[in-house]
Amino acid sequence: MRSTSLSSKSAKKVEILDATLRERTFGVSFSVGEKVSIASLLCALGVSFIESPAPDGNPNEIEYLKQAQAILRGRSDPVVFLPESHSFTSSSNSIVGFFPDWVKNVSLRVNCWQSHLTEGFSHRKIQPEENLRNLKSKLSAVKSTGKSFFVYAQHFFDGFFEDTSYAISVLEMAADEGASRIVLCDSRGISFPEQVSKAVKLVNSHFSSRDNITLGIHCHNDLGLAVANTISAVQAGAKHVQGTVNGMGERSGNADLCQVLPILTLKLGYDALNSLVPKEQQLLSLKTLSEKVAEASGLDERRRPFVGITAFAHSDTAHIADVTKSPESYEVVNPAQVGNSRLLGVDDASLILNEMWELGLYTKEREDIAKKVLLRIRELEAFGCKFENAKASLHLLILDSLGFTISPFQVRKWETSTSRTMNDSSVNATIEVSIAEHEGRSEQIVTATAKGVGPIHAIDLALRKCLEQEFSELKHLRLISYSLNIVDSLSGTAATARARTEFSDEAVAFTGTSPSTTWATTSVSEDVLDASIKALIDGYRYKLIFRSQSEKYTLPDWRVALSWRYSERC
Repeated sequence: MRSTSLSSKSAKKVEILDATLRERTFGVSFSVGEKVSIASLLCALGVSFIESPAPDGNPNEIEYLKQAQAILRGRSDPVVFLPESHSFTSSSNSIVGFFPDWVKNVSLRVNCWQSHLTEGFSHRKIQPEENLRNLKSKLSAVKSTGKSFFVYAQHFFDGFFEDTSYAISVLEMAADEGASRIVLCDSRGISFPEQVSKAVKLVNSHFSSRDNITLGIHCHNDLGLAVANTISAVQAGAKHVQGTVNGMGERSGNADLCQVLPILTLKLGYDALNSLVPKEQQLLSLKTLSEKVAEASGLDERRRPFVGITAFAHSDTAHIADVTKSPESYEVVNPAQVGNSRLLGVDDASLILNEMWELGLYTKEREDIAKKVLLRIRELEAFGCKFENAKASLHLLILDSLGFTISPFQVRKWETSTSRTMNDSSVNATIEVSIAEHEGRSEQIVTATAKGVGPIHAIDLALRKCLEQEFSELKHLRLISYSLNIVDSLSGTAATARARTEFSDEAVAFTGTSPSTTWATTSVSEDVLDASIKALIDGYRYKLIFRSQSEKYTLPDWRVALSWRYSERC
């Protein structure tokens, strides 16, 4: 498929191989659907190669490759990794049977480190010369298939600094047998950037006359240097970069492509993706890709650079003051370029004033109100609340602090019941709600019952039944996230719980300055159900007060009101 010369390629061009679906990660197993979804996102991003294990009779891998052909459609090339346990023979049939004919690229490992071949800690004891003979036989068998093959020089940097001559001889054997790409692997993840740079430069120079070889890099992260080592290798001449989304992989993982790609494209100016759009727009889907892999793997990625939820979150008041005036003072790239967004903390009176200004709320006593809100925030935070990622709750708190608590409805009482047998369970909830008097209509009492998969789900469904008949705008509301955390685990089962809900309203189309289409609320309580229900109630209340186009529940007359409803701002 692709054949790239060391000498002919542009100095600012590299190609990316993603190994997320091939690299094993302890405790993680992707379903076929998850693999297909991840591959589709990688393809859309413009990754050159997407690697997966050889099927070898595994129905999961067989089905994935069956579906991958339609997904990739020539935009990304699949690479199938041949297992070391396979018995390579001179018959090409022994290899071809591992994958479909349409797959044109295969990859396999070779060992470059003499100590790993001969010392007692190795269970594969073999003499260095025999290793070369076996390597020649293995590569010959792969070459006979007519496939393009990538050779992974396992333990290359260990071998290079122990016996440079032998490590290079392994690479020469791979080149002589027709490898299209030779990938230098920091298999233990213990190299430093200066070591990687030195070795890559020497290898690059050694093979400079071979126009059919592309030099690559594959780094593990055991010292936390995989990204730094990868960048160092590229700057030293590597044109093929391997990594994984979110740094997935063995032990501490591999080089994280969600860090490598923004650095190469946005900071160093490399062409790294098969994309015709400008570099500053190529990574708009990167956060979505990271979130998909995080969701499928069950691994928390919120603090990762560039794509994590907190990657552009600011809490220090001095940082916030600077970044609102000059973002580059604390942000390495524009968060929108990688599909992310900026988050600002609320632990300062000036930040409360800013939130009031954004809402369009005005009062002559705004400084006093801001201090009052801040004091209440700190009281709630001491109890376990967190407002940084739940601004809707903060906005409701500001309104309450102004002395204008608006309650379109109130939950008068609720109850849940759960019954279980060995093979079945039934969860029911009943809720009673009072709809506030408005537009000449007297107060209404509404009761509803619903069955759900759990008590929170059942309560939510019952609450919607009570509200949707009166508030038709809630029919388009969607609960997109619900989470529950224990605040003081030392209290055991009596610990305080913190609930967070996030809502989306796809039907809303504001004019003028439009707010985000999502909002989040939070609540804490020693009762898990109580915390969850209060967060749900505030989510619906926020919608009706701040996001309702009908304006049934108007804000106080002295306010300049919501900026997307009125042209004047405070």
